[in-house]
Amino acid sequence: MKICLVHEEYPEETNFGGIATYQKNIAEEYAKSGHDVYVICRGLQTDQNYIENGVNITRIFVSKTDNQIEDYIEYRKRVAEKLRQLQNENKIEIIEVPDWGAETVLFEPDRQIPLIVRLHTPLEVWLKYNKNNFGAITDMMLEWEEKMLRAADFVTCCSHALKKMIVEDFQIPENEIYVCPNPANITNFYRDETIEKQDAIVFIGSLEERKGVIVLAHALNVFFEKFPNTKAILIGKDTDRNSRNISTKEYIYSIVEDKYHSNVEFLGQLPNSNLNFYLNASRVAVFPSLFDNFPYVVLESMLTGIHIVGSRNSGMPEMLEDEASIYETGDAESLAKVIERKYCLSLEEPICSKNIIRAKTVYHPTNVCKNNIKIYQTVIHNYTSVQHEINSLKKILILAGLNSNILSCSIEKGGVANIVFKVVTEKDIYIIKKYLYHYHFHLSQKLYDIYEKNGIGVIKPINHELIEYENFTYNVFEYKDHENRNFEISSDYLLSLITTPRRADEQPDLIKKCYQYYERLKNIHCDESSLYSEISYVTHLFSKIKDEEIFKEQFLNHGDLSRDNMIYSDDKIYLIDFDETTVSSFLYDFAVIVVKQFVNHDRFDFKKYEELKDKLMNQHSEYKEKDFVNIIEFYLVKILMEKFYFHELGKINLFSKKQQEDNYQKYYRLLSDFDKYENNK
Repeated sequence: MKICLVHEEYPEETNFGGIATYQKNIAEEYAKSGHDVYVICRGLQTDQNYIENGVNITRIFVSKTDNQIEDYIEYRKRVAEKLRQLQNENKIEIIEVPDWGAETVLFEPDRQIPLIVRLHTPLEVWLKYNKNNFGAITDMMLEWEEKMLRAADFVTCCSHALKKMIVEDFQIPENEIYVCPNPANITNFYRDETIEKQDAIVFIGSLEERKGVIVLAHALNVFFEKFPNTKAILIGKDTDRNSRNISTKEYIYSIVEDKYHSNVEFLGQLPNSNLNFYLNASRVAVFPSLFDNFPYVVLESMLTGIHIVGSRNSGMPEMLEDEASIYETGDAESLAKVIERKYCLSLEEPICSKNIIRAKTVYHPTNVCKNNIKIYQTVIHNYTSVQHEINSLKKILILAGLNSNILSCSIEKGGVANIVFKVVTEKDIYIIKKYLYHYHFHLSQKLYDIYEKNGIGVIKPINHELIEYENFTYNVFEYKDHENRNFEISSDYLLSLITTPRRADEQPDLIKKCYQYYERLKNIHCDESSLYSEISYVTHLFSKIKDEEIFKEQFLNHGDLSRDNMIYSDDKIYLIDFDETTVSSFLYDFAVIVVKQFVNHDRFDFKKYEELKDKLMNQHSEYKEKDFVNIIEFYLVKILMEKFYFHELGKINLFSKKQQEDNYQKYYRLLSDFDKYENNK
């Protein structure tokens, strides 16, 4: 496989934090497994191209100016240029980029291979816990990161904690983010028996408010009071990322009591290769972050067997699986207590063996990388399939007279009847429906016209004829924004749909379809189907009502007036999905509304049924009570016979997970309940 990892951080030259560690670990593990790996990262002094431990590394140098925005844009232009070269030379087939910085954003218009966005901690989350200003680039970074997140073909995340935040903040469905851990660096971090333990606790990470060092400063006063001879070693670069916008080191000193200043040692940022010593030499590692996704330093600490204190608001509870190691985020008193507890434990048991075992099994790099490669293979396969579909959709837009470049495409709904695509172009957004069955386009067109003449809103196809392409048929619709799903549908509106004059010239087609189902199902014997008793009941009921006069009527009906097929946009209700337009009884859509909209928890709301029926009878006295009963039973029988028919043909499995989402037993129960209700009246 040909993999490209993109981010400015890559050790040792740009060893800024956890992303750098992840990039190096994962890149070298992929290379070790025989994959072609390219890394595009930042150079601090000059452009470079070289191979290190099997990884092809490109460092891009962009000199800093006084214009932060231009510097950020220039670097991303250079990244896009390199990606275009690698893509054109067929050297890469998939790209992975972290959320932070959205460094592939300017390559997006030219991208022809899949993109995976790896969640570490996007700026939107980071800003919640670092109260200082990120600078002039802030708004653009936020826009870039969200754009990349939504453009990604797949999104991965190393902790459920961050996934939950992203789902809430970006309104991304849970099932679109896959949680898989980062790999441990088992080569450079290990228990070193030759290093003697010192009376010290250690913190490793940037000195910034999000990392919890201000809370730690308050907790140290309590801890040092009980253990005045211990040291607190803080390793990491100083920053001004705090509410005071001052040196965080100085901020910490202002909190820690003067008498304890000598107990605190600031070592600054150290090479990664030095950290194993301090983790082995200290008794407790403290990571009090206000939020941290999956801190690599915790994984590294686990490999050395040091006792660890972590924050609840992070991925650390998942990593450690040790409630006794977790403090209540932001609470200095809680932090001091957990540090004390772990410090005392370390005096009795210097090594936490279970952390070593967990890090070497759950987070072993070979296992993690094998899992990642499987994800990459799936994403590449799906991307190839989608690209073929996009090429077809481009052609459909042209045939509909909408020659516009597609920016993105997603499947909104898919089933045995049709596939619904949401297509974003340079000019507009469209819904394209691909039909997997014969579709009566001319009936729908007639009903569109009838509704429009009577002031009822409809979303009809832009194309005037059904589009045929590669043995499938398509319709193209204007997309209407309809976020509000809780709009009110009045009984008067429903009544207007039913009472609209809809007489048709065509012969009734729905009853003919039901006869087809009936003729096959009525001959099934008890030893031929596990559904025999249900089939017998339904076919018997159909034989009783099939010759009623109302089924000879010739009226156009929408056929699927469920709430899902009504949207609210521009202060108006619109009807969509006319795919089941049929010729049947004047009352047929009434039956559909009752079954699709007047059922709660698989039980009829008979009060709503009676109210709508009474209003309808007042306007159309030619229909009697018996007609309303027959039409409800007919609709339920039609649904059940259709399901039984295709099940017996082997085209669907009623007991599959997919079919259970619209379980036939629900309709069977409704039919029984309706019969009981009418018999008891």
